[in-house]
Amino acid sequence: MSRETRLKTIHAVAGILMRNSRLLVAERPKGKPYSGFWEFPGGKIEQNESGESALKRELQEELGIEVMAASHLFDHTYSYPDKIVHLEIWLVAEFSGEPKSLENQAIQWLTREEILSLPLLEGNWPVMDKLVSIF
Repeated sequence: MSRETRLKTIHAVAGILMRNSRLLVAERPKGKPYSGFWEFPGGKIEQNESGESALKRELQEELGIEVMAASHLFDHTYSYPDKIVHLEIWLVAEFSGEPKSLENQAIQWLTREEILSLPLLEGNWPVMDKLVSIF
């Protein structure tokens, strides 16, 4: 049995929010796996939940915003030492409310260049590469 078949696969969503040529990123809080690393906001897709529903729920729980319009950009799978993450990347075109930290995480609106200087969660580097080719 290969290492990949032994690891648990996590299905998750990440929201790409843009404002004035800046993207919203969040730092993983203390006490969570990979704390101190930065990522795009989102979270796990629950059983029998669509990616879009998970995106709306997660961004409401994490940031206190209501997603009004979002479109699926691409999927990305990344193998960490302890799990495989299958990530659906969504562009959040419209939302209501002002994003705020509701789960003890730091959030920032940053340019692509500023994001590239952060300690990004490993699986987000290929996502950044794909985003550069899209935008």
